[in-house]
Amino acid sequence: MELSLSDWISIICSVVSLFVTIIIFVLQMKQSKRMEDFEYKLDEREEQRREATIKAEAVTFISKYYSDRGLIPLCAIATMHNNLFYYHRDMYREFCCKTTEVQNKILEYCKLDLRVKQIEDLFGECIEAVNNVIHTKFPEDVSPFYEGGKYVLRSLEYYGNEKIPVERIKYRPAYMNTEFGSIFVEFDGSSPYEMCITDMLNIAFNSSNTSEDIICKLEKQYGFQNVSEIEACQFATVLAKYIAIYAGENKTDKIYGTPGGYAGESIETMEDIFLLALFEIYTNLILRE
Repeated sequence: MELSLSDWISIICSVVSLFVTIIIFVLQMKQSKRMEDFEYKLDEREEQRREATIKAEAVTFISKYYSDRGLIPLCAIATMHNNLFYYHRDMYREFCCKTTEVQNKILEYCKLDLRVKQIEDLFGECIEAVNNVIHTKFPEDVSPFYEGGKYVLRSLEYYGNEKIPVERIKYRPAYMNTEFGSIFVEFDGSSPYEMCITDMLNIAFNSSNTSEDIICKLEKQYGFQNVSEIEACQFATVLAKYIAIYAGENKTDKIYGTPGGYAGESIETMEDIFLLALFEIYTNLILRE
């Protein structure tokens, strides 16, 4: 069957149309690929700029507070506890205003394994963890962390900007009864505030005796029921800190920092000892579970 002229024209037009369609498709694909590459480069540049900004903020913060850099772990605890709270130290407040990416970059640059996480009730978890230790290790004792650990929390909320009230107590440590202690150590009748707590907890945690009311004895030694409220808060907070330290038997190679014992930074206020207590509880009892 012979094709007419109109048939040939129709076939040629169809072929041309198909060819043009293919060309347009190829061109569109190339254009799309170029746009994708362009957008990828823009995203990559934006990510590089964002990362540079994060690094710059982190470096600026560390440089600004370099002399107190040992307290940076407490900055992380402060923001995880309550990043809206008006902390006394500028360092804590400024850290809370940073984005999580900047906060964790600061911790990373300080070579710490601690990271800022979203925890709904960090304080509640910490108090529960300490009470669990008391109930397990001293089942016949009574915890001073009742009513949600109110005396510990008041260290921050009521007395955060106050200086630590008591630095020394009337206490004769056991080593003073040794020949070395009596000869080489001058004793004025008082000891650092924490020494009685550490001495008694050290003995208790290394003993298999669970019937001893060690917490009650410490409360009497420090006058927990009779002293001013700020001193009661100091006792409860320091006690919680050392219970966590002595109970944290699970060793780890993680580095979380040692606030107050790193590079000359000082623990000066009730706010500091509150954050330090939460730090020790969090790193010894919660992160190591």
